[in-house]
Amino acid sequence: MLPQDNQEELLSIEQLCDRLFISPTTAYKLLQSGRIKAFKLGTWKIPEAKVNRFIQEMCNN
Repeated sequence: MLPQDNQEELLSIEQLCDRLFISPTTAYKLLQSGRIKAFKLGTWKIPEAKVNRFIQEMCNN
C-alpha cells in the first residue's frame, strides 16, 4: 500500500463539473474523447492532476 502522501485525489463527475464550471454532458464528452484522462471503475474516476493539466493546456492555447 502506498503512503498517504503519495496518493492522488480522485474526483467524481460532480466535482469535475464544479471545478470547471461545466455541465455533466460536457464533462462526459471531455472524458470520452480523452481530453481529460480518467478511468471508469463503476463510475468515472478523474485524477486531480489530469484536471490540472487540462486547465494548464487550455490556458496555454
